[in-house]
Amino acid sequence: MKKILSALLVVFVLSSAACAAVPSVTMLSTKTCPACAQMSKVLDKLDDNYRGRITTARIYLESNPDIAKKYNIRYVPTLIFRDASGKEIAQEVGYRSENEILKVFASKGIKF
Repeated sequence: MKKILSALLVVFVLSSAACAAVPSVTMLSTKTCPACAQMSKVLDKLDDNYRGRITTARIYLESNPDIAKKYNIRYVPTLIFRDASGKEIAQEVGYRSENEILKVFASKGIKF
């Protein structure tokens, strides 16, 4: 049952960008990854500074190993960027600053 609920949560998180009608960034990570912990702080900052203009989410791969396979995740953190319609526009691996995240969106024509 726990695995089913976890899978449903992942589907919800990955599809929520389309419902929100704003661009999003989802971090695929592990709970023991130091870079992921630092990246989570950057996502918190984005939540504060761009509320209503960007959504963020975190998916822990220990609880969702099928997601790692689906997205061919080899390293964490992996960031998945989506436009306002929910279409994946980029994938980045490793720590990124707030400014670097905004540059990824800007490179795809999305400005804030």
